Amino acid sequence: MKKWRYWRPLAFIAILATACSCGAAQTPPSSAPAAGANAGGKIVVRPSMVVNESAQGDAFALFDEQALAGDPRAGSKAEPKTFWTAGWNKIYYPLTAFVDLGAEYQMTDICVYDTTGVGDFHIESGTPFHWKPLLTDPLNHYQTWNIHPVDVRARYLRFTIADPGMQVPEIVLYGKPLGPISAVKIPAPTPHLRPTMDQFIGTNAFIDDPLDKMSVAGYVREYHNWSWDSGDGNAGAPAYPHNLDAFNPSSAAGGNFWFFDDYYAKLKKAGITVCPAIQGNVKWLAGDDAHMNDKAAAPGQDAADPKSYAAHADHLFQFAARYGAARVPDALLKLAANQPRKSGLGLLSYYENQNEPDGWWRGREGYSSPYELAAQCSADDDGDQKRMGATFGVKNADPGAKLVLSGLAGTNLDYIKAMKVWADWNRHGDFPADVINLHHYSNNAADQKSGQVGVCPEADGLKEKMRAIVDYCSRYLPGREVWLTEFGYDTHPASVQRAPAIGSASAEEVQARWIVRSYLLLAAAGVDRAAQYMLRDVNPADATQFSTSGLVTQKGEWRPKPAWYYTYTLKNRLAGMRFDGEVPSGNPKVWIYRFRSSAGKGAYVLWSPTAENAAVAAFRSPKFTLSQAATLVEFANGETNGKASPLVVTHGSVSVDVSEYPVIVLVDALAR
Repeated sequence: MKKWRYWRPLAFIAILATACSCGAAQTPPSSAPAAGANAGGKIVVRPSMVVNESAQGDAFALFDEQALAGDPRAGSKAEPKTFWTAGWNKIYYPLTAFVDLGAEYQMTDICVYDTTGVGDFHIESGTPFHWKPLLTDPLNHYQTWNIHPVDVRARYLRFTIADPGMQVPEIVLYGKPLGPISAVKIPAPTPHLRPTMDQFIGTNAFIDDPLDKMSVAGYVREYHNWSWDSGDGNAGAPAYPHNLDAFNPSSAAGGNFWFFDDYYAKLKKAGITVCPAIQGNVKWLAGDDAHMNDKAAAPGQDAADPKSYAAHADHLFQFAARYGAARVPDALLKLAANQPRKSGLGLLSYYENQNEPDGWWRGREGYSSPYELAAQCSADDDGDQKRMGATFGVKNADPGAKLVLSGLAGTNLDYIKAMKVWADWNRHGDFPADVINLHHYSNNAADQKSGQVGVCPEADGLKEKMRAIVDYCSRYLPGREVWLTEFGYDTHPASVQRAPAIGSASAEEVQARWIVRSYLLLAAAGVDRAAQYMLRDVNPADATQFSTSGLVTQKGEWRPKPAWYYTYTLKNRLAGMRFDGEVPSGNPKVWIYRFRSSAGKGAYVLWSPTAENAAVAAFRSPKFTLSQAATLVEFANGETNGKASPLVVTHGSVSVDVSEYPVIVLVDALAR
């Protein structure tokens, strides 16, 4: 909040200067009607006109009671109730949002409903990222409409809630349009070919996880600390721009410990796509261990300026120079003395540039606002379109490299929209990431903060939540992939993210079923890749959230849980296939998803989308196949391909027992 505190007097001076030079009305607020003969009409503000720059709370709450508000300029006594807030976590403040009116208006009045809470409510005009103070309301009345006559031409208006104690239930705008109002255009979706299921199914893992256990997935999101490559917390490691990187071996644990050239080559040979999630900070930038999870911006620099991330973007250039498909001149490689001088190894295509930068637990030094993360991505992607130089960002090392947006700690579409606004105004619309990357855990609170128990993904609305993200991206960010790279359930009976035992099914069995069902829903939502959290348990005796989410038990033991076998079976049996549609069953307790290969073979997955031990015996399917052969595959502990048995086909239909435990029906010729 220091920045805001020092800004206030400057803002006041700017307001006075604006009033003198531009003629903008800066009269104190009044509660008396002030409409004149030339007063503009009331402007209707719709949700599509509001951009929540902070991506916290509901910014449209400033305008959501327009009918109730009536005409406060004419003396309305209405008392709106809803107000925009992000709770009491001060890392989100000041909250800012702007309205795009769709055309330039001659603004005449702005009415602010003043209720409880005191503080300076700022309104600005101008264009995004180029704002000028218009007025400040001190909110020192109670249950009163503060009427502010103004005289300014504006299409965009920005509003700032300085701190959690302020409440602004409603704003009413008045003005006259000075030209035609632009219609809101909704682009058509632009679908793209998604990976087959064996590449869609992923997990989170580390370099020291065994290959045979990682082979459960076709995609691995590898947790990779930046410091491992750049000194590993060694106080004597040279700082940027003299930093030297170590990959094979890395500088972790004093060096000669982990060999990433070998690791990535091993996974590629096994047919596993790898994306390192390059997370955390380095001591020569952060200063000490307490700040190793701070943003990667240089201390004291503007975190919303791409140049502040020069050290991080430099490292991503070096990472892609080594593991990407393009060879980089040796003179540009910044390698430690013990490193093989290699480039263009062709082992990686994807690079993730942090992990959960929007985490509410990080404090302001670690939390990235949408504009701050957009600035970092711009640096990490292509050196802010090379404005930083040609040796920053993954694409300047390998033009075919893809930057994966640091996995956000939730499915917050407003955050992505705000990042797009930054790109629209700072990169000519070029969004600085190739993959939109999110995390989500299904529980009875629908977030990571306050859940008490896991719930099945259908009850959580997982498919609908991710389909909304996919639909937005296919319309407004065409060509971008959408990944969900953390989801899952604990097996400890006291965890707040646990999969509970249901009927005779143990917690481990329910975890397995719900993970499989999550993969199915995410495929149906149009997600490109899904990575379960995570391959191994942290500590099986620990009830802490996410300590027992593994497909296998803890490091060193590596015992596969049922979820490991079930996930492996789903990957193997749906290999080469893509989601092809939902099939009506005629029974709300039976869901059917169809998958198709390019050769016309396919599979149907059937299950009950409940968590009540439901079962439907001898369910007669719709027409599944054109042939007389079908195979039932049941998931089984100890089996990586499940248990297969033939089914009797009658006029293309089969009879199957359906329960909350999914089953697969394989066919050689899908019914049309």
